[in-house]
Amino acid sequence: MTSFVSDTEQVAAATAANASSPSLAYHPDFASPNADVVLRTSDGVQFRTAFELLCRTSAWFRAMFTLPQASGTDRNEPIPVPESAKVLSDLLNIVNGTTLPALDDIDHIEALLAVADKYEMSMVISVIRLVLSSRNLDVSAIRLYGIACRMSWGKEAKEASSRTLTTNLFSAAAQTELAAMEPSHRNKLLDLHRRRRAEFFAALDDEAEFYANIRGSPCNLRTPGISCTAPLDHSHWWALKYALMKRWDEAPLDQGLDETVYRLLEMRDMFAANCFTCKRSIYGMPATIGKINAVIRALPRSVEVSVARVGAWLTSFLLTHRAPLVVQLPDSTA
Repeated sequence: MTSFVSDTEQVAAATAANASSPSLAYHPDFASPNADVVLRTSDGVQFRTAFELLCRTSAWFRAMFTLPQASGTDRNEPIPVPESAKVLSDLLNIVNGTTLPALDDIDHIEALLAVADKYEMSMVISVIRLVLSSRNLDVSAIRLYGIACRMSWGKEAKEASSRTLTTNLFSAAAQTELAAMEPSHRNKLLDLHRRRRAEFFAALDDEAEFYANIRGSPCNLRTPGISCTAPLDHSHWWALKYALMKRWDEAPLDQGLDETVYRLLEMRDMFAANCFTCKRSIYGMPATIGKINAVIRALPRSVEVSVARVGAWLTSFLLTHRAPLVVQLPDSTA
């Protein structure tokens, strides 16, 4: 959520900066003289829009327009807002239904979402939510997860957390995005990755599932004329587990073993491992690989996200605690 204090400071700065300008330009898409509210952005662009539109599409403006007006209020005085012309024009275009702006830059989308959330514009939030659910949008899964958590979008947060499963959380890019996340949300994602890693290697150490974990287990080959009970050397199995553990943090697995694992030297050595005495192949590789993949598919795949969120009471709190604004109301006789 946008800081109340920050908004007040930005509005004050914008008001002071624009006070010295004798003539401010109107945005070409919002310059109708029939509009009854004027908004002025931080970069000095004015927007004529309808009082009815703002009240209908924004709980924030609807609440603000109910406040008593200061004595001597100039009805033609623009309302300063801390947003840029680009953000405000996209915001108003969406609620106006005139055009859908290009929403293909994640930095701009996130800025627009923050403003829509602040002004409680549910239509804009819904449009952005739909855009963020597209797989065609160029955005990292970690950043998408952080946005979804912040908005308490449970379904999107769970899906985004699943898309991070093959991400190296120790990379510089991932660390930057994790640092920008709210601690409670970041901790849930880190805990998901930690649990997957711990459960995976605990399962690989299970003697009941993988007999190669039993040191000195006998060959037990029984064929006509051959009975081998020589102890087996499972060093190749332990080498593979170590190789998987070493690469997990940088290249964690999602649905199963990938091509990079099959090309590991340790995997090839397991394929070739034989009993020293009878020379039979120790491991049934299709079965072994199938068991490993089953372990991976059984790992937890997403975080649990609470959908509880602060409601519309925040609007009244904001309006009560922020600096007073001079508000232009439509003429009731018009």
